Amino acid sequence: MGQTQPSPVQAQQSQRPQSLPVALVQLRAGDDRLANRRHAEDWLGRALQPGGDRPTPRLLMLPEIWNAPYAAARFAEYAEPIPEPGASLLEGSSPSLAVVARLAKRHGVSVIAGSIPEQAPDGRIYNTSTVIDPLGRLLVKHRKLHLFDVDVPGGICFRESDSLTAGTAITVLPGAGDPLATGLAEPPGLGLLICYDIRFPELSLLMQQRFGCTLLACPAAFNTTTGPRHWHLMMRARAVDTQCFVLACSSARPPDGDGGYPSYGHSLVVDPWGTVIAEAGIDEQVLHAEIDLSQVSLARQAIPTGIQRRADLYRLEPAE
Repeated sequence: MGQTQPSPVQAQQSQRPQSLPVALVQLRAGDDRLANRRHAEDWLGRALQPGGDRPTPRLLMLPEIWNAPYAAARFAEYAEPIPEPGASLLEGSSPSLAVVARLAKRHGVSVIAGSIPEQAPDGRIYNTSTVIDPLGRLLVKHRKLHLFDVDVPGGICFRESDSLTAGTAITVLPGAGDPLATGLAEPPGLGLLICYDIRFPELSLLMQQRFGCTLLACPAAFNTTTGPRHWHLMMRARAVDTQCFVLACSSARPPDGDGGYPSYGHSLVVDPWGTVIAEAGIDEQVLHAEIDLSQVSLARQAIPTGIQRRADLYRLEPAE
């Protein structure tokens, strides 16, 4: 008997990439606005440089508050207007995001642009993450939901609520239509969180259970008090909870004696089994990884928690 020829659709899908190359850019910011933008652009460019057999990243990521010092009292000083999703950022009101958007268009890549302080029209300041497509357009923006107000005895005291307002919406970018231009047969549904948001498992579980996410992105700035205790634990736990890939991009640690915010570093890529497949150090660097999204369905088939929950006893529901 002759062999069955694949259909045109099957042939096209077989030619599509099976994994998504990503690059997390771990950098630090200073006091100079223009220097911070140039610094981020330079490091994003480094992330796209050829590296032997390593594929060129199709998705880049920046850390939390990459365009300003991480200091609650100074967020307003560095805040920029951010338009609504669908707007072009190439020549927009945010000079920081314009730099990233132009790079995204120049190289034909998507960028999870970490977060920056956002100046809202009503004067409020938000800690806001954005996703930019290869045309330089704003796909979604996420305002940090849980503000970092902590006082750890003998460790760190920080109050974001002294200057920031909490967001009010769960932010998910569906994979339908491949808005990130991954080229994958099954593009990821992306859930956005910012740093302290990762400590609230209900949020990540809602993203997976109700909105179909397979990829969670968390730009962050854990510190040297909470980082050693909880950084790896939180990111791995959320990956296992949701059976998603987790991209956790941290800011780099300042030099000894610098006096800046003591970022923990250690940007991570975690797979749906809870395994760390790539990890950065504490200094500025690009962390490359390839994520095989077929691992999501494999993990969910092997350990089917998604269909074993007791909805007759408990459930998660998004607020109306």
